Amino acid sequence: MNNISKSLSLIFAAATLIISSGCVPKNPLPLGNNYQSSSINIPFISPRSNLCGSTSIEMVSSFWQSTTSYVPHLTLEELDERTLIPEKGGTLQIELISAARANGMIAYPLEPTFDALFSELSQHHPVIVLVNRSYSWYPLWHYSPITGYDAIEEKILMHFADKANEAVPIGTFAALWERSGNWGVVLLPPQELPATASPKKFLHSAYDLEKTGMRDEAIIAYKSALIRWPEDVGILFALGNAYYSSQQINNAEQIYREILLIDFTHPITLNNLADLLYHTGRPVEALKLLDKAVTDDIEIESIIKATREEIIKGCIF
Repeated sequence: MNNISKSLSLIFAAATLIISSGCVPKNPLPLGNNYQSSSINIPFISPRSNLCGSTSIEMVSSFWQSTTSYVPHLTLEELDERTLIPEKGGTLQIELISAARANGMIAYPLEPTFDALFSELSQHHPVIVLVNRSYSWYPLWHYSPITGYDAIEEKILMHFADKANEAVPIGTFAALWERSGNWGVVLLPPQELPATASPKKFLHSAYDLEKTGMRDEAIIAYKSALIRWPEDVGILFALGNAYYSSQQINNAEQIYREILLIDFTHPITLNNLADLLYHTGRPVEALKLLDKAVTDDIEIESIIKATREEIIKGCIF
């Protein structure tokens, strides 16, 4: 038996022992909870030693590809290359999230609670969790997509080991999940919003996507977020900047002016709109806007000063 086969055999044996053990931990859910049954048809890929991170991304990506217009950016082999750390024998959370973004997806950190988990499942949003499938003294860390919940049997459904949609007693799952600090991530196409999203946290996730070079996908994410939070200045500002950076000048100007209708004193928006006006041949209007930009923030003040100097230097009145 080769090393990979030995490793997989050990994992499956440990998983079977844990699930089938008569010593099932206490149900962690509150009595009288309203958590409903759910089922998400996530394609199953057989486990591959040390590659559960990329495999989990591929399974979730395939689900979204089959249900939305989302098209993955990476092949499974490319996901493997981005996630596997040979010396670690697996994948760290940061590599999984980075690879998911490179695949064109929003990676939204799950709040480490059952409320958050069931809220996402109720909206058919797959969640990848990190669990220890063995014992605390001999950990076998593993990423698994959760595919649903059986409220009658009180079991979590997940692609846990060597077969699809394994039913894990909720108490057992809670014990395994707790060892990772209840770590989980919701992977979504840019046009989808997490059920549990907050504006600030989602903005951070969308901006992280943009920083990887996925500006078009980030624009979609910002626009989707504005359907839920239409007057969120932070999201509007990020969208305006993304438009400006991608040379969509008219769209950028429209968004900047929309922000100023909400907050006419927003200094960095006044600065960016002034910069846009200057570069589109409207320096006088640009300087008038900068006269309104007042801030106590030293960094923003230096940006405004630099913009003003650039406009004055380039103009002959």
